Amino acid sequence: MKKITNNTMLGKLTIILNVVVLIFFIISMLLLMKFDKTNNVVVSERNNYEKAYEEYVMAQHPLKQDSAEVAYYQYKVDTLMQKTPASKDERKALAESIENNKQILAEKIKLRDEHLAKVEELTGSYTALKAHWDEINDANDKAKKSFVMMAILTLIAFIIKTIVLAHYGYKNSKNLHNVASWMKDGMAPYMSYVSWFVPVYNLLKPVSFIKEIWEETDYVLESKNLLANETDKVDNSGLNLGIWWGLFLISALLMNFVLYKTFFAEGAFFLKFNHGSIAIAAIVIMILCMLLETYLILTYNKKNKLMADNEDNF
Repeated sequence: MKKITNNTMLGKLTIILNVVVLIFFIISMLLLMKFDKTNNVVVSERNNYEKAYEEYVMAQHPLKQDSAEVAYYQYKVDTLMQKTPASKDERKALAESIENNKQILAEKIKLRDEHLAKVEELTGSYTALKAHWDEINDANDKAKKSFVMMAILTLIAFIIKTIVLAHYGYKNSKNLHNVASWMKDGMAPYMSYVSWFVPVYNLLKPVSFIKEIWEETDYVLESKNLLANETDKVDNSGLNLGIWWGLFLISALLMNFVLYKTFFAEGAFFLKFNHGSIAIAAIVIMILCMLLETYLILTYNKKNKLMADNEDNF
């Protein structure tokens, strides 16, 4: 049974998946910007639409009462006109009553017609406004669905890539445990999976796990004279790992902030920041993170291959 496995293909697969994640991420950001644009239109026009809708609804409220009152006074006039007075005084009183009710009926009809005219006027403007409102909301919904679908694909690709990267760390840690007895006091290989997928724990543990593998691999190779121990040479591996992890956390925090502002905060996307600048910053940070991760993987692949090629020395 081999003590040391060549895991360079896993490293290369991680790099390929990084490219896929990066492409998906960039497309997601572009779709997010498109959604942000349509969302801004919806937010900016919501007050006008709601005000117009409320005015349109309120204008219709009196119509039911107007119709009831017109029908009531029309019925009253008709009823009075059918009465036959028995005396001159009754005829005079009936005529006055009929005239009064006719005046009230005329006023009610006039008021009803005014309300109808207002409703008709508002109906034309509201119908056009509602058609526009429906149009911008449909565009917004389509933009949102496109972004969400791409974001889900990006998340799936990232999870797959993380699983491969965790397995890459597991295999490399397993190599060290097979050739270095002191590694029993270090982190177990399965911690590669734990460090990436346990919430909160995964904020710091992945980089410390990788740092341990890196340092112990260097020590093992140096102890077998397979890697020159240049004491005067500045080792930047720890700095590179720290920068890589810092970029990773910044990109993760930035994306969470973007998603929160877009879907949960009041208003669309950012209210005080330049949208294009934020999107470009997120993309640049992700690119730098992926490039540095690729460099680190390629560098460690050389160490892993050196160990595998010289397995007999262990």
